[in-house]
Amino acid sequence: MAPTADRDHGDRFSPSFSSSDRSSPHSSPDALHDDAAPGTRAFVEAGPRRAAPGTAVDRRTLRTQVVSFAAWDGGMSAFSSVILTFVFATYVASAVAAEGAVGEEAIKAAQDHGSQVLTTWQSIGAVAVALLAPLLGNLADSGGARNALLRITTLATVVVIALMPMVALDSDFLILGAVLIALAVVFSELAGVFVNSVLPEISTPANRGRVSGTAWAVGYWGSIVCLALVLVLFVMPGTGLLGITGDDGWNLRAIPVFVAIWILVGTLPLMIWAPRHHARAPGARWNPVQGYVSIARHVKRAFREEPAMLLYLVASAIYRDGLGAVFSIAGVLAANAYGFSTVEVIIFGIVANLVAGIGVFMGGRIDDRVGPRPVIIGGCIGIIVLGLVVLAFGSTAVFWVAGLAICLFVGPVQSASRNLLTRLSRPGRETENFGLYATTGRALGFLGTGAFALTVWITGDTRTGILGIVLVMALGLLAFFPIPLGAAGRAAKADGTPASAG
Repeated sequence: MAPTADRDHGDRFSPSFSSSDRSSPHSSPDALHDDAAPGTRAFVEAGPRRAAPGTAVDRRTLRTQVVSFAAWDGGMSAFSSVILTFVFATYVASAVAAEGAVGEEAIKAAQDHGSQVLTTWQSIGAVAVALLAPLLGNLADSGGARNALLRITTLATVVVIALMPMVALDSDFLILGAVLIALAVVFSELAGVFVNSVLPEISTPANRGRVSGTAWAVGYWGSIVCLALVLVLFVMPGTGLLGITGDDGWNLRAIPVFVAIWILVGTLPLMIWAPRHHARAPGARWNPVQGYVSIARHVKRAFREEPAMLLYLVASAIYRDGLGAVFSIAGVLAANAYGFSTVEVIIFGIVANLVAGIGVFMGGRIDDRVGPRPVIIGGCIGIIVLGLVVLAFGSTAVFWVAGLAICLFVGPVQSASRNLLTRLSRPGRETENFGLYATTGRALGFLGTGAFALTVWITGDTRTGILGIVLVMALGLLAFFPIPLGAAGRAAKADGTPASAG
């Protein structure tokens, strides 16, 4: 739902735009970091970006768009929590890969091979995202095709997930399962690029943290509800309350159909009500070669005019990969280092998502009060300190307390990072910049899990792998801290001016 705090500032939902209210796309790039009055690009107009000059944004329509934006996260989160993390990927890499193997050693070898195949195809998918995200982002902004691409990639994600029941409980279907998961990752991440670019169009600098944070929170809570329903309906007790037979893995193979429906229901409102995205270069011809040339020019120009944004893309890619690793290895750490059973791992995952949802909901409001920069710095420091606590004390109780406390900080840092990029982006280039945001994240996407694996290999102890993630977070923080963000990193008043000069 839309943040309740927004109801106290209803005038923000029906601003009237004129050409004089909008900052020129040709404004000085230094305006990004000025502490000047309204009109600088660090704090653009008090209303949402990209409305056509001279038009008014209907309050009810804008509220619908905000709710739809949050619902998209609530729907798509089922993919990462159910398909990627806890259920279907495990079915593919473990049960499918090992089907037919006889003996403990053969089963382990087959499962190791399954993990290798799964991660290899996901790496191929990561390369595809890195290549396509900035290209499609450029197309979305220059030709005004953002909403069409949002619908295409979201529906493609749904279709690919709906095809996953074809992966039978047979080792011959291992590659098919890995390919379908990798394809779903590609389409979902590309869809995320277009969805992220909606944020500045449905929010103001003063409430953007709340809108972004609420959407992240809805995503976490959606994960909890969907995961709980999957466990009850398909997994526990026995084969679940629906009574779908476990023969040939059908109770697990049916789960993607449920997830596909869940995602479609959650994402449909935004596909219908996403605000119109005006073309930056209407009528201009576009082709992939021209798209990459335009991106190269964009990066070259940013070196001269927007160095802070480029530095931010690199720094955030480092610490965001550490954030991703926190959740991706949580189950492995719980099972291998602390002896959690499968049920205990799932319960830990549900509670972790609940805590993360609360954290990001609160973090969005803090973001609006103090700005994204302090939220990112404070969150990274919190994760680093708590990670060291987990490393220093090996008890299960400490892992539960400190591990869940870490989850309080993950969401706010992710949400504030998205908010900060919207502030650093030139009006009309948001989607292209989020494409670069996804590309830099993918280019350094090996750091968190790689550092974890390397640390475990050196020490021979799974629990010490947390040190690798801590080091990646610290590296990202050190890279982020000196970036001169200026007013873009601080809070904004309701009228769009900086809240403070400090």
